[in-house]
Amino acid sequence: MKKYIIAFAALTALFSSFSCEDALDESPETFFSEEQIYSTEQGVESVINGLYQSMADPGYHGSSMHGLIMPISGKFFSNQGASEDATSLNCSPVNTWITRLWPQMYTTVNIANGIILNLENTDVALENRETALAQAYFIRAVTYFDLVRWFGEVPLRLEPSTNETLHVARAPKSEVYAQIISDFEKAAATLPDFGEYLEGRPVKYAANAYLAKVYMQMAGEDNGNPAFWQNAKNEALKVIGRYSLNATYAEIFDLSNENSEESIFELQYGQNGALRNSDVIRFYTPRNSVFTPDNTVTFGRIRPNKETFDQHVNQYPEDPRIEGTFVFGSYEQNNGSERTIYPERTSGNDGYAVIRKYFDPNFNGTTTNRNFIKFRYADLLLMLAEIENELNGPANAYQYVNEVLARARTTEEGEVTEPQDFAGMDQDEFRTRILRERQYELLAEGHIWFDTRRRGYQYFLDEVVTPHNTHPTFDENTDFVYPVSVKNMLLPIPSNEISGNQAITPADQNPGY
Repeated sequence: MKKYIIAFAALTALFSSFSCEDALDESPETFFSEEQIYSTEQGVESVINGLYQSMADPGYHGSSMHGLIMPISGKFFSNQGASEDATSLNCSPVNTWITRLWPQMYTTVNIANGIILNLENTDVALENRETALAQAYFIRAVTYFDLVRWFGEVPLRLEPSTNETLHVARAPKSEVYAQIISDFEKAAATLPDFGEYLEGRPVKYAANAYLAKVYMQMAGEDNGNPAFWQNAKNEALKVIGRYSLNATYAEIFDLSNENSEESIFELQYGQNGALRNSDVIRFYTPRNSVFTPDNTVTFGRIRPNKETFDQHVNQYPEDPRIEGTFVFGSYEQNNGSERTIYPERTSGNDGYAVIRKYFDPNFNGTTTNRNFIKFRYADLLLMLAEIENELNGPANAYQYVNEVLARARTTEEGEVTEPQDFAGMDQDEFRTRILRERQYELLAEGHIWFDTRRRGYQYFLDEVVTPHNTHPTFDENTDFVYPVSVKNMLLPIPSNEISGNQAITPADQNPGY
């Protein structure tokens, strides 16, 4: 029998939640075999919990994604040493975050592979078999979708790793995308509907939403292939009306409103737990501020670039989303004094605004248990507006973006005048504006790296590099000059993968690294 490397420690630890009546012994010394884990419905649920925990782990969404992807998107600044090469858009293959991100993503894939292998080949009648399989397909697809967009060609591992299969070459992107589509299609066919499973877990329409995003990404990489745009539209329309927007923009990020009607896929930190909670609050919340309880330690290291803030304010000066997204001008510190920040101050770490979306008044000084929204309905509406414009022009695309803008204008005090609805645009103007609209609506939610790359290198230069390097308050002592280099369309393959995977050599490294 092959020896599978499935990270049993991460999975069997979850059995500690079993009651004394459960069939399996919950003592820490007990080793649970695969046969035991997959012999009961509760065992299967525990393995699924482990899968979500792996995705939420600090190595992936809990920390590394924020420490690496936000700065290297080109839309954020970070003064953390571990992120400096990413902030300057000169990411090293030995960057701390990247050497944690890659292996944790493949740990997540490996756990999904183990679930798929065992449940597809079990003879045990389990009521939750199909739901568990669907979630494994869904998470595997989400993870590979992140991998292929960040790294390009990646090893395509579809079975649990064994001592004989540790070394796998990079697969062509077409093969990776084909597998992602296949996995999401299986998930869409068998994931439960609303109310049929645990709150906060994805339902079948989440897989359709992701399929739309996959086809939209592929269209951008294939010179606007109409077939991909049409496939994206077909999938997105299956999701329309299944979710709804929150009444106001501000309430999306209210801790009392987690798993709302707008959430398509939300990583559960508070409800279902994680091996370690999220570091997100420490990345974005400034130290010694009134946004956390007294005597707690945050860093506020990741902040929006000056041009990122200015683009939104200049487009829509009265947009309520500005207040919902940023703290700017100044903020109150725990000692009652005011600290001046951008735009009143333009140099040093305070020469940048602050992201408001992840504040947590219950923060205990280490990590937060607030959830992370990976995909929400406003994203889907903006996607469908972009897709429709590419296929047929803006006439029928306005309705989708304007639904998002109408919500943006809505506040607890009533409706304001900005942002105004899209109208009177040609196809090219709509294309430019809808991509910027995604930034205003979704900033700091994990999409900006993808959105600034999927339209090609020239768009990346025009949207990221030039506005940054030519900003009127560019501070040569703090701001980095962004390189004009195609290498920033992808991340480098981490050095520990090249040295540890005998099927990948230094010659396989992404261009420019």
